[in-house]
Amino acid sequence: MSATLKGFSLQGTQKIYPDSGVAVTSNTAVVTMETPELKKGEILAKTLYTGICGSDNSAAIGKANFDWVQRPRIIGHEFSAEVLELGPGEHGDVKVGDIFTPLAMLGCRDDDCPACSVAKWNLCPQKEIIGFHRNGGFGQRVVLESDRVVPLMQGLTPVQGALVEPLSIITNALYNKCHIKPGQDVVVSGCGIIGLMSAEVARASGARVLVTGIAHDRNIRLKKAEERGFITVEVSPENSLTAQLKQGITDSNGIPFGKNGKVDVLIECSGVPAVLSEAIDVVRPEGDICVIATYGTDVAINATHLTRTSLNMKGSMGSCREDYMTAMKLMVTGVFPSQFYTDLYDFEQVTQAFEDSIKAQIMKAVVKMN
Repeated sequence: MSATLKGFSLQGTQKIYPDSGVAVTSNTAVVTMETPELKKGEILAKTLYTGICGSDNSAAIGKANFDWVQRPRIIGHEFSAEVLELGPGEHGDVKVGDIFTPLAMLGCRDDDCPACSVAKWNLCPQKEIIGFHRNGGFGQRVVLESDRVVPLMQGLTPVQGALVEPLSIITNALYNKCHIKPGQDVVVSGCGIIGLMSAEVARASGARVLVTGIAHDRNIRLKKAEERGFITVEVSPENSLTAQLKQGITDSNGIPFGKNGKVDVLIECSGVPAVLSEAIDVVRPEGDICVIATYGTDVAINATHLTRTSLNMKGSMGSCREDYMTAMKLMVTGVFPSQFYTDLYDFEQVTQAFEDSIKAQIMKAVVKMN
């Protein structure tokens, strides 16, 4: 148990608002950490690369939908690591030296659990999320259950391993909920990494994709989306997506996007309640709305319009092992080009990485932990 090991920890609970003058990392700190004694079924691992998730950012600035996270807590659930030691008990095929990424969500594993009985730990009411319920990947060492271990696919780098979990969320949502067909017009609302991952996977499924953002996103995230060949639209309360679709949006070849102001599918990644409320106005009858984001407040929906247009609105929570395998295959084969979205930081820059991420100055911060 080395006193030189460091971790990046949630400490305070203050709600931090944009442009308030309060540093966005005020609730966090780099701390000295020790590794606990291994319990049955646990392993000790050296973290290699850890990605910053939007939920990490939300917890760091005290958003209401993440104020349940106990503090202090070393956060991080998107990471790659190397197995250093096996604790007591059986560990299946897991062995020292394995390079892996962990399943972020661990279910109760009770045979009577409707979710766990079909290997859907992400839907278990008692699930535990690494980095939120127990210390996670922003520690230079991590202790976790060996049941979480997903060995990296051959050809996948440890840097890419830190992106497997967020991409698995997209593969779950788009392949299991949306059923996107070639030739469809798809809107992705929100241009953070989850939004642009969704855009890449939707395009790989044959769709034409439009990505929305706000004025703050213009020079970084919307610019990245445009560079990747997506149609981009800047939205605001005064210039909504609904209004712009009715006025007419065209792609780079001048071909109209959507039909009569309606699109086939909308994938909601912004987490802005008003955007979800608007979604049912821009999707054609019997079209799909897939909700990946979470929200800090209740969202008002015109349920009667939802019924009269026979829309399919589905939520998508997290991912399971099968989705991880699909995500890794998408990166290994180049379907998802991770190199275009990764911003690397050394651990000594972890606080800066969080500041840049919270302020949306980058696409995807990935921290080299050791």
